[in-house]
Amino acid sequence: MIGRHPHKLAIAAWFDGEGSESVGGHVARCGRCRRYAADLARVRSWLRAQPFVAMTDEEVDEPRRSRHVWRPLMVAALLLFAYLIAPDRGDGGLDRSSRDRLGALGENSSDVGSPPPSAVPDTAGSAATDARISPSAARGATGSAAKQEEALGLARSAAGNSPLKLGLVVPMSGPLAREGLEVRDVVQRRVQAANTSGGVAGVPIELIVAPAEDGQAIAAMAGAVNAIVGGFGAEIPTTTPWIFPADPLIAGTNVVPAESPARAVGARLGAELRNQAPLSLVGVVIGAGPDAALATGLASRANVTTVNARKNTSCLTEMATLRRAGAMILAVAGDTDLAATCIRAAGRYPWYPRVGPLVAPSAAYAGIGSLREATGSRTVLALPWPTSPAAGAARFRATTTSESYRALVSYAATELAIDVARQTGTVSLASMAGRTWHSDLVHVDGILNRPGGVASALFGAWITTP
Repeated sequence: MIGRHPHKLAIAAWFDGEGSESVGGHVARCGRCRRYAADLARVRSWLRAQPFVAMTDEEVDEPRRSRHVWRPLMVAALLLFAYLIAPDRGDGGLDRSSRDRLGALGENSSDVGSPPPSAVPDTAGSAATDARISPSAARGATGSAAKQEEALGLARSAAGNSPLKLGLVVPMSGPLAREGLEVRDVVQRRVQAANTSGGVAGVPIELIVAPAEDGQAIAAMAGAVNAIVGGFGAEIPTTTPWIFPADPLIAGTNVVPAESPARAVGARLGAELRNQAPLSLVGVVIGAGPDAALATGLASRANVTTVNARKNTSCLTEMATLRRAGAMILAVAGDTDLAATCIRAAGRYPWYPRVGPLVAPSAAYAGIGSLREATGSRTVLALPWPTSPAAGAARFRATTTSESYRALVSYAATELAIDVARQTGTVSLASMAGRTWHSDLVHVDGILNRPGGVASALFGAWITTP
C-alpha cells in the first residue's frame, strides 16, 4: 500500500482474481483506482480479441496436480497404515469414523488436489461427476458404494421410464431476442451435456422451449413439463415449479427465486453502510413495483430520508430535494427505468456519493452497470458475475463462452433441476425441501437460495466486494 491507495501491482493481482479481496472494496469506492482498473479492462478487452492456443484439460489441471501431489500420497499412506493395524478387516479395515471421513473426502475431492465434482463438465463421461448435492444433503449416502447404488436405485424407481421434461421461456423477437437466444443455447448445451452422462436414471432429458411472445406455446408447455428453468420475458401462471427465473421481479408460491427480495437486499446494504459510514444519511427515491421494498429494508438498518418519484420524472427535482435534506448517499427503490434515470440525473446534478448509488438486483439484469454514471453502484447478487474469477463463473465461461448473467442464472437453474431429479427421481418443491443443494454456483437450502455478496458495478460487470 502507498498512502491510502493499493499499489498498482496489487490492483492488477486483484483484477486477475489472485490478490486480496479487500482491494476490490477499495476500487469500488476510489475514482483514481477505478480509472486504473478501467485501463486494465481495456487491455484485457484487446487481448481477448487476439488469437490464442487452447490448452487441453490435462494441461490445465497439471499445475494443480503438481502443487498438491503430496496430499493424495499422504492420504494413501494413512489408509494403508489403518488397514495394517486394524484387528478386524471385515469392512475394509476401517472403522466407522474413518469411513465417514472418506465419504466426506469423496464429496470434496478438491481436498486431494483434483477439481470438485461441480467443476467437471458432464462431457467428462461420468454421470456421478454431475451430481452436485451438498455434503449435508448426501450425508449417509456417501462413503459407501452400496449406499450410493441404493440411492440411485430409489431415484430410478421414482422416475420410472418417464423422461425429465424441462421448460424454458425466452424472447425470440424484439430488442431482447439476442440475449434470449443466447440463454436458449446455454440451456440446450447444459441439457445435452447431462444426456451425454446418462440423463436421469438412464433416460435422456427433454427440453421444451417456448417463445416469450407466444402465449399459447407457453400455456401448452406449462402443462407438459416437470419444471421450468431460468428464462425471462414473460410471466407463467402455472403450478409447475419454476426454478431461478432470470428475472428477479418474478415471484409466486411455485417460484424458487435466484435473488433475495428487494427488502432483504436493502437490509443487507443498510447493514454494510452502518459499518462503513454509520453517520451517513441515505436519500431514497421511491418508485412503484416490488423493488420499492428496497427502501423499507434500508430504513431498517440505516438512516434514510425519502422522496416519492414523480410520474415521468427526470429525477433532477428528486435529487435536489434529497440534497437539501442532507443526503450523502443515493438509493433508488423502483423499477429499472427509474434507477437508470436517477443514476443519470445524479451525474448531471452533479452528485457523486461516497458510496453507491444503491439499487435492487434487477438493475444488474437490465444492464444498468454499463452506464458510465453507474460505476460504483451497489446491490446484492446471489450468483457470481459471469466474467468474475469465481470457480463457478470460470466453469460457466469455459463450457458456454457466454458472459450473460441471465444465461448463467438459467444454466444454474438447469443444473439444479437435473441434480434434484437425479437424487430424488422428480423435480418438485417437496422433493427439494429439507435438503441442501450446493455447487460452485449456488447454495440452496430447501427452496431458498443463499444470498451472495454485495456487488459493485465496474464497467458493465458487477464485482463482489468483501
